[in-house]
Amino acid sequence: MILKIKLLLFAGFCSFLFGYVINIDGVSFDEQDFYSKYSKSEWVKSSAGQKDRILKDYVKRESASLAAVEEGFLFNPILINKLFNVQNQILVNLVYDYTVAFPLISKQSLALSRSNLKKEVFIRHLLISHNSSVISSPPTRSSKEALSLIKTIKDSLKSTENSFGYFSKTYSDDPSAPRNEGVLGWLQWGVTPMNFQSSVWSLNLGEVSDVIETEYGFHLVVLDSIRSSEFSIYDSDSYEYAVQRSSLVSVRDLLKDASFAYDREILSERVITYEKQVDILFNQMLESKKELLSLGKSFDFTDFIKNLDLGSVLFSVDGKLYGLKWFLPQVSQFPKSKIPDFTSSQDLVNFLQNIIMQKIAIEEGSKMGLIDNDYFKKRVGVEQSRILYDSYLKHLVNSVETPDSSSVKTYYNKNKEEKYFEPEKVVVRQIKVASKNLSDSLYVVLSSDDSLFGALSSEFSLVYSQTEGLMDPFERGKFNYMGEAAFKLDVGAISKPIENPDKTFSIIMVEEKIDKKIIPINRVYKRIESLLIKESQEQIKTTTFNNFINNPELKLGDKYEKFYN
Repeated sequence: MILKIKLLLFAGFCSFLFGYVINIDGVSFDEQDFYSKYSKSEWVKSSAGQKDRILKDYVKRESASLAAVEEGFLFNPILINKLFNVQNQILVNLVYDYTVAFPLISKQSLALSRSNLKKEVFIRHLLISHNSSVISSPPTRSSKEALSLIKTIKDSLKSTENSFGYFSKTYSDDPSAPRNEGVLGWLQWGVTPMNFQSSVWSLNLGEVSDVIETEYGFHLVVLDSIRSSEFSIYDSDSYEYAVQRSSLVSVRDLLKDASFAYDREILSERVITYEKQVDILFNQMLESKKELLSLGKSFDFTDFIKNLDLGSVLFSVDGKLYGLKWFLPQVSQFPKSKIPDFTSSQDLVNFLQNIIMQKIAIEEGSKMGLIDNDYFKKRVGVEQSRILYDSYLKHLVNSVETPDSSSVKTYYNKNKEEKYFEPEKVVVRQIKVASKNLSDSLYVVLSSDDSLFGALSSEFSLVYSQTEGLMDPFERGKFNYMGEAAFKLDVGAISKPIENPDKTFSIIMVEEKIDKKIIPINRVYKRIESLLIKESQEQIKTTTFNNFINNPELKLGDKYEKFYN
């Protein structure tokens, strides 16, 4: 709890050091926080109007988060638990990064990332692939032929006035090159293969690279522009973490095996599994599943554990015993969709061991001092802000009271003529035939004796013949030309043959016209009540957010004030 409350003070301190984007009632939010929620690339390419909307969304969300803290949301047990779980998951991820992933990175890769992460580059490239390239439709040329061709192209670039874009458009195997002349756009360090980016980031403006080989083939790259990345304004802890994360591209293929090896080592050295007890638990689970299935009910693992003797021991970690009583609150945090359908005792062991490994990682993270790491605090702060905003929004919506009956009645009386009515309808009999000659002949017969309509429909009509042509009531706008004619005729009148859109022909006789009817209030009461609640919810959100946006104590940083209108 202390950490969660101090995060706001920490955000303000960082903003004091690095400048702020917004300041709400004395609490500042810096660019690192801003760009963690709205990427810098998104911000840079946005129009002035879009930037205004982004800033107002930022103000709205952070103001709601501050309001939630002011109103004591951080003392809500449910919210405390949610924030605690999020904090722990971030800590677990950091522990695996620092103990498993980051040690795999070479000092050379780290040095390159450390010196290049603060800038982004805008580049064009030319790709010459070969028959072993990892692309959707590789050419037939060999790797040797591809290398020879791209070297020839590079020599030609030096001896001709044709642009790099011309050569890319003409020769590149990148399918987008004919329309964009090889533009890859702005790239962030850590996205492309290490040998590709290390070559590209070392270029000067306008310089063409040497030949770069990747799994896609051979590349030539020209550097068009350079700009600062969002990482250029990070605090030292966050920047160093980002440096190491961006360097993982160089060891991506090693990460999965390294993680498994780490887990195996920890489990073998520190964890004892009481397999007999787990087997008993698994067999009890199978029996419970079988019983529930016979009753037509679904199995819930959490409910299953609740109904067991919680005293049984399943694991020992560093000599300390852990049983169902300890696992129950851990398992309760999992959504049902995240709990596997255990098909073997080993599946159950793996699931429970994963929970044990998270516990160990959290303890290791505390020992490593990661809770005091600025990046950790910032990351938790971002998630806390998101959760508080969602909770505050829910609080606003739930604060709306159910409208009283007089409000519902007033709305009903005001809108019943336009909204709450059954429209006028018409009931007709129809004779539908495929031939115009037949429809004309039938019309002649009916003109002499309209009492034959039902019999003729039963004998000749393609539709409704079993009801002597009688159709269900319908309202205006149905059945095209035939429907239009029905509303123009008087009751008992018979139409001339009408050509339908499908080239068939219909004759109709109007049986009844049903007037428009107002629907009684009791039939639409709940619908109106729900509508009024929704309107009130939208109104309270709009009013609250407008107050946030127009807060006289709101300040914008110098670089951002001009976009806020």
